[in-house]
Amino acid sequence: MPRLRNKNEWGAAGSNLDAQRADLFKVKLELPSALTLNGLGTWHNDVEFAIESWPFPDRKRDTIPIKYLNQTNHLVGAEAATAPVDVMVRYAFNQATAQLLERWNYLTSNPRTGGVGLTSHVKAKGYFIWLIPNMAAQRNVEATSPADDTLVPGQIYVLEGCVITGLKPTDGNMTNGNEIVKLTFNLSIDRYYPEDIRRMIHGNSNASTSLVS
Repeated sequence: MPRLRNKNEWGAAGSNLDAQRADLFKVKLELPSALTLNGLGTWHNDVEFAIESWPFPDRKRDTIPIKYLNQTNHLVGAEAATAPVDVMVRYAFNQATAQLLERWNYLTSNPRTGGVGLTSHVKAKGYFIWLIPNMAAQRNVEATSPADDTLVPGQIYVLEGCVITGLKPTDGNMTNGNEIVKLTFNLSIDRYYPEDIRRMIHGNSNASTSLVS
C-alpha cells in the first residue's frame, strides 16, 4: 500500500524544495572600453547595485510552414528579434550612475555632433545572476566581518549584444509628494542563455565554476 504523505515538506531541511526568490539578483555588463577609459566609471561600481527590476525579454523562434495536401508542418527557423527591455535604476544612490548611462547614450549617437557609433564599439556583453543564500556564511552567527558574502551566484544567464537604445529621467513635478529621480533606460539584447544549465540545480557538483561573481 502506498504511504500517505501527511507531512508538509515544503522547505524542510534536505528536501531541496526551495524556490528561487525573484528579488535576489544582480546584473553585470562589460561596458565598451570607450566608457571606462581614464577611470570614467564601471558598471560594477556605478550601476549594478542601483537596478530595481529586470524584465527578461521573450525568447522566441520563427518557424517556416510547409504545406502538404491538407496538412501543415513547421520547420525550425531563425531566432525572433527580442524587443528592448525597460530597466529602472535609482539615480540618487550614485550620481555616477546617471553620468555613465548618459555617456553610453552619447556613444551610440552623439546629439552634439550628429555622429553615430560603430555597433561593434557600443555593444556590451553582460550577465544576469540569480543570487541564493550562502548558508555557510549565514549560520556563522559569531562573525563580525562581512568577508563572507551572504549571497552567492546561482544560475547565470549570458547576455549578448547589449546596447542602450533609450534613456529617460523621472518627470519633474512639484505637485506631488517627496520623490526621488529615477532613470529608465532601454536595453536591446540580441540573445540570452544559461551560462551552464547544470547550475540551475544548486549544489550540482558537476557544474563549472563561473568567473562571474
